Amino acid sequence: MLGSQVRRFCSCVALVSTAWAMMSLSASAQPTDYHYNTAMTQVYGSQYPITGRLDVQVFPDGTLRGYYHTSFYKLYIPVTGGRDADYIWLDIGPSSVDLGLGAGPQGRLHVVATVSGDGSIRGQVYPESAAVLSGLSAQYGFGSSPPESAGNQYLFTALPSTTVDPTPSP
Repeated sequence: MLGSQVRRFCSCVALVSTAWAMMSLSASAQPTDYHYNTAMTQVYGSQYPITGRLDVQVFPDGTLRGYYHTSFYKLYIPVTGGRDADYIWLDIGPSSVDLGLGAGPQGRLHVVATVSGDGSIRGQVYPESAAVLSGLSAQYGFGSSPPESAGNQYLFTALPSTTVDPTPSP
């Protein structure tokens, strides 16, 4: 009789500790939300930056997801990427609109950057067209200049923002 009660008590303790561990594990896996005002500027000869908003969630494992929209189009464009300490990379798109840097419809922007102590992000943007992404540029002879050419060098700046833009109405 006493052995049965001890086993029942141990089972209850094991169940409660398992539930506690699962709750703490799920609580620690919650993403952190970040909001930025962004600018993309051509390295050589750009008078005005292409501005926008970046709203992302960064998970504890470094996975990043969210949305980007330029100031002139309020469409929410998917963003994926990752973060490892101060190093961050983003893929913005593909999009149904031209993102403003020659990526064109169904293209994407690849951003490689670092996060400063104040939370700002600074790095470089590489436009990638849908033809390059799918391998069609080589197959069909589409011209594509490498990112090192002066015309394709863009700087990316994202400054933290405390405001969240409301989702635009259709």
